[in-house]
Amino acid sequence: MAGPTPQQRADYLVRKLETLIREGKTERGMSFKTWQALARTELSNAFADFERQLEKSRRDSIGRRLILVGVSMVVTIGFWGTVLTVDRRYGDLAAQVFIGAGIVLACVLAEIFLRRMAARYRTVAREKSFERIEDFDKLLKRLEADIWLKLKKAKEQAEAED
Repeated sequence: MAGPTPQQRADYLVRKLETLIREGKTERGMSFKTWQALARTELSNAFADFERQLEKSRRDSIGRRLILVGVSMVVTIGFWGTVLTVDRRYGDLAAQVFIGAGIVLACVLAEIFLRRMAARYRTVAREKSFERIEDFDKLLKRLEADIWLKLKKAKEQAEAED
């Protein structure tokens, strides 16, 4: 799965857990900063392991497909090369088979290239999305702090007038 970095995913999940803690649905235990650091580290490690496994399985499947097509093309070319050596009457047919085998092999290589380019594009797009989410979260926190300050000043002014 091409996507945000493990650190970005961990930050997102920590924010969700932070909301849960702030709503008072968990018991008090360790300090929030300590818990947040531990959770981020553990989640980053888990996501990194998952992405390594996923990338390895993708490379393995692409490699198997390339080997299968390559072997098929070599066998086809070898067979028709032998036919051509034994009897020259099949020269035109053998040439067409060679061209077809080359086209199939080129198409498989082009597919692999295009898949990698698309995966890279999706990765960049997801990273940008997570960056926008992170920026929005920072903006919300800053706005929340501003609102609390204004509320505090308004309360102080109301108390001063009384």
